Amino acid sequence: MLRRFTLSRKSVYQIVKFPFVKCWHGLVNCYLYSRKACACIGERIHDFGTDLGEETGILAISLIANRRLHFLERFLWVAIVLASTFAALRLSGVQVRRYFHSPTVISVDRDYRGWHGPLPAVTLCYYDHIDSFKANEYIQDNWNISIVDNDYFYFMDFLYAVVNATASNYADLARFAEDERFDNVDLAEVVHAIDKPFEQTLTSFDKKNSTIQIRPVMTERGYCYAINSPMSEILAGRNIEYKDVIQPLTCEYGKQLCFIKMDLYESTGTVDIHSPFEVSASDANIIALHKSDEITASFKVLETVASNNLRDLQVDQRKCVFYDEETSQLKVYSKTLCLVRCRAVMALEMCNCVPFFYAFVEGPSCNPAGFECLLDFKWPIWALHICKCPSTCTEIEYTVQTVKKSYWGVKMNDEIATTDVATSSFRWDVIPPKVRMRRDVVFSFEDLLVSFGGTLALFFGFSQISVVRIGYVLTYHVIMAIVELLRNLKNVCGKSLHNFKRKRNGNQILLVPEKSKTPFRLVKKRQQLIALHESLSKDDFSSASDCNGPTDVSIDKPEFEYVN
Repeated sequence: MLRRFTLSRKSVYQIVKFPFVKCWHGLVNCYLYSRKACACIGERIHDFGTDLGEETGILAISLIANRRLHFLERFLWVAIVLASTFAALRLSGVQVRRYFHSPTVISVDRDYRGWHGPLPAVTLCYYDHIDSFKANEYIQDNWNISIVDNDYFYFMDFLYAVVNATASNYADLARFAEDERFDNVDLAEVVHAIDKPFEQTLTSFDKKNSTIQIRPVMTERGYCYAINSPMSEILAGRNIEYKDVIQPLTCEYGKQLCFIKMDLYESTGTVDIHSPFEVSASDANIIALHKSDEITASFKVLETVASNNLRDLQVDQRKCVFYDEETSQLKVYSKTLCLVRCRAVMALEMCNCVPFFYAFVEGPSCNPAGFECLLDFKWPIWALHICKCPSTCTEIEYTVQTVKKSYWGVKMNDEIATTDVATSSFRWDVIPPKVRMRRDVVFSFEDLLVSFGGTLALFFGFSQISVVRIGYVLTYHVIMAIVELLRNLKNVCGKSLHNFKRKRNGNQILLVPEKSKTPFRLVKKRQQLIALHESLSKDDFSSASDCNGPTDVSIDKPEFEYVN
């Protein structure tokens, strides 16, 4: 009967080992553990909500955590909180986008009394600025060609093509691309070697400060002279910072008659009027100046100033750059200078050379073959649509208001009546402005914080300090959860280690034999037992037994071990 019961237990154990039964047992355990975990998580969420409602004073959270209320009422409050959170996030997102994309405003400033401003800069480019004597010497020294040689006028045409080349008209220079004798010629050096010096006389309204900056520069219009233009230092190739730039001539609009007058002697050219902090790169305000011309031009000025708070914003936010801000390409920023550099870099990428107009751009200078390559790419026509540069935060725009032009000639005397000595002059002045534009910050970072506080107060009814309390409650519960998790892990690991040690000790008792004895020790033990048995068989043993007293002799039990 006992054997049948043993067999039935084995059968049941084999049935339990079936995969289906084991899978079902695992599912039941997973369900029980998950139910227990959900209950634990729910309890923690309830504790968190209760503490959060008490710390922040938000009525909705306290009502949601109150278990005495009906489930539908608590669900209604959950829906209200979710809707308020969604609305607050949407409104806060609008404010954040406003801060990062359009935090500035351009307003009109009409307080014109006491305004100061710089006078316009002028870039003067002469028509005929090649010295024939220097050109003859240059041809003789470099190519050993004299005026009697047949190729003399061919080389002279090359020099004229170099001197008269501009960024918009360099086709004459590209005609010499196939001549290998011009491959290693430095065209910028040619321009400086054969240029004819000119004399100008400058006067201004400021008699005390008679020094007006004038500097020969290489521009996209060729070799010219920049007057009252601080940016000419950069065009000349000097790597300077804004603090080292010489400031232009300024005047007080309301109290002074602001003008500059330039007299030219036996020379003609064109003048380009632009901002002192820009360079000549367009033909917008070009005025032709011929012999015996006396021109007086008046310009309206539209100035854009910037507040100091504008510097607290990033360039992407304000969408403009200050003159003294250093970019990746320029230490002194100007929009026209940025566009000019962009066109030079594109020429370098297309034909692996830089036209000699751009002395401030590093790269190999273009020879006639390089200009032919640029002509094939139609440079810089398509570059005008690709190059984009941000505007400057402070701008000065000059518009021609009136131009008065008169022609006159002076005869020296009746004896040399055929000889006319003509002097050209150009005078430009500024009409005092009464309106100017101002860039200012209309939505600063402080305004963004205020808008966040208003949004929280509108939808949740708490202030910024409540956000700090929310962080405190959240941090406290997270730390407590981590501490409890570590404590449970410690208990589980300790229990598992204890069970592992018990199992290992049990296996040693059942499976591992005790320390084996050698055959010699076993034989010696048997001899001791035999001697002890013989001694106990005597009368002393019987008398000791009758007295029922303890004996001093200890009998060791034999150990049942196998000796291999």
